Amino acid sequence: MQDHQTIDNVTNVALVIGATGFVGRFLIARLLQEKFQVFAICRDIKHQPTALQDWLQRKDVNTEKLKYIQGDITLPNLGISDENWLKLKNVNYLFNTSALFAWNLSKRQARAVNVEGLINVLNCVTQHCQLKRAVHLSGYMSTLTQHLQKAGINLEQIEQTNWDKVYERLGAYEASKVEGHFTWIKSTERLNIDWTVIHPATVIGEESSGEITENQPITDIILQLKQGKMTAIPATPQHYLPLVSINLLVDSIVYAAQDQRTINQDILIANPEQISLQQMIVTMAQALSVKAPTQFISLSILKIILKCKWLATKLDLSSESLNFIRTEKLNIDHFLTLNQKWKIPETDLKKTIENTTIWVDKNIHL
Repeated sequence: MQDHQTIDNVTNVALVIGATGFVGRFLIARLLQEKFQVFAICRDIKHQPTALQDWLQRKDVNTEKLKYIQGDITLPNLGISDENWLKLKNVNYLFNTSALFAWNLSKRQARAVNVEGLINVLNCVTQHCQLKRAVHLSGYMSTLTQHLQKAGINLEQIEQTNWDKVYERLGAYEASKVEGHFTWIKSTERLNIDWTVIHPATVIGEESSGEITENQPITDIILQLKQGKMTAIPATPQHYLPLVSINLLVDSIVYAAQDQRTINQDILIANPEQISLQQMIVTMAQALSVKAPTQFISLSILKIILKCKWLATKLDLSSESLNFIRTEKLNIDHFLTLNQKWKIPETDLKKTIENTTIWVDKNIHL
């Protein structure tokens, strides 16, 4: 990070929601390196702080400016005590990285965290803190205009959208993330808060170590290959899964939060150079020393097959996940313009995929 611009963070106090998740922990490490005072919200105050503290110390991150607060975005007042809200009164940056991620969720389950939880966070934090910026982590699917329109989302008048139909078409996870994106913007505007939304591509591991967590889509793909469950590539040679390293993502979040050019803006963050799904799978297979599938299967046919619950379980695959495999090019022009000042280096994608695969092979055993 020494090559990046120096940022004056003397009075910056951050509240991180989703602090113990994959993005949350790397974001906290980055904020602490930038001399932020950081408050991490933890649902399990007995165990999560210890695990996060140990992880940060293994990364040689100074944690003197890190404090842990018990809370839950689904509870009234976020489940935060009056005493702790007083400790948070100087918070001026809110980073929301929380999300309920799983396939085959019910609409109610997904909305409780990914939509209603966002409203709860913004209402409560606005009441108790003096925010300069509220930053929310969304997803690249929320930037695909034609895909959203096809799913039934009224982009001209969001409030006219029939969300029940959108949830039926997209599945509860993706639909709730898209609804959450528009809810975040509407809520911040209602509360007169400066907002920034970050839309990451599918996140892969740390560039040098490959470190990643269990509950990530990339981890699932690697494990399917390792266990011999992927017998065909679910796409065509033109399909790809948009990727971004955790390093590039958290650097972008921290710079975007403090850049005046990103006020009331949403930014798609993806590596400038991408590779096909086939190339990605071949790279993973080589790192695992297994044979990569060579045949392709149509996504539409695969979705029909996955309607059989037995087959979906056997293949360890959900039709919801297939929407994220794309052919259209992502528009990252806004990020590229901003990055002329931020100067975040491009990821060596092939090497990072290899490192991520090796990490999963050595560290994640299901």
